[in-house]
Amino acid sequence: MSITHIDSVSQLNGILSKSKDKVSVIDFHATWCGPCHAIAPTFESLSKEYKNVNFLKCDVDAAKDVASLYKVSAMPTFVFLRGETKIDQVRGADRAALSATVKKHAASSSSGSGAFTGKGHTLGGDSAPLRPQEVAGDVRRGLGNATQSFEATFSPQTRVLLYLLGAYALFWYMSS
Repeated sequence: MSITHIDSVSQLNGILSKSKDKVSVIDFHATWCGPCHAIAPTFESLSKEYKNVNFLKCDVDAAKDVASLYKVSAMPTFVFLRGETKIDQVRGADRAALSATVKKHAASSSSGSGAFTGKGHTLGGDSAPLRPQEVAGDVRRGLGNATQSFEATFSPQTRVLLYLLGAYALFWYMSS
């Protein structure tokens, strides 16, 4: 999908109103910003890879009203929207974080109705009980997904802070 350049809030609203359930990513950049130019090829390649996501670019100097709407204070900033609702943000020219965040939200966008996926069972059904090794495998897969999500959601500094808070809480609990 091609990248659409945003010039005004009304143009952006028109695009977002046509895609209520679709994920959109706005790349807030400036012509004078070196890191913006450095990450631009990554943004372009992601737009070609993820066809179910709207990729938008906004020059903060040319469309100040759009930048102020999303309180953009650093470039580049990537704002993720589902319809008109902000769902995520990546600040800085971090290729790995941008790719991971696009992948995360593109996957949730392509799932359609948001219904549960999996085997599923009906009430009163005569399905066979799960074997212990199946349950253990499901738990391990679930923890792997949670760990990946935790790492994709929080910066390294925030993760260290959370680990320290957890250790402090455990220490406090054990000493009381």
